[in-house]
Amino acid sequence: MKSVKVPALELFLHEMIPLAKAMGVGVEVSDDRSLVLRAPKEQNRNSLNTAFGGSLVSLATLAGYGVVWELMKNEKGSEKTEWSIVVKESRAAYRRPVIGDLRAICERPAQAAIAEFKDALTRYGKAKLWLRASIVENGQTAVDVTAAFVVSR
Repeated sequence: MKSVKVPALELFLHEMIPLAKAMGVGVEVSDDRSLVLRAPKEQNRNSLNTAFGGSLVSLATLAGYGVVWELMKNEKGSEKTEWSIVVKESRAAYRRPVIGDLRAICERPAQAAIAEFKDALTRYGKAKLWLRASIVENGQTAVDVTAAFVVSR
């Protein structure tokens, strides 16, 4: 039987954000281009047997949060520094219902945006990063979420 390594992000989310565990959130992909989170529809359905809107925006927000968390986890000296990550502002646009399991994709920011973010963090001990995450089903965007994440000491 092949063992499966659970990503550190998934363990963190389940331990520190109880909603993520209740939703059944898992990491599908975490690479240089994006972070993809998934959650089963059964734990996140509404009375119409489609995905609950609150679960959709929560999963997209968690994908953005995860991108920032991974960025900070890889920062030099991060094991010594306690960083707080919070959502300062967000907007969601619901385009179509989600019939099956939930899947959120958050593209990683461009290197220039990361550099600007890290520079502000070094200078001020606080920085904001805007990210966009989408809930995608069958190649079509069902929900777009744009959020500002603030990191501070």
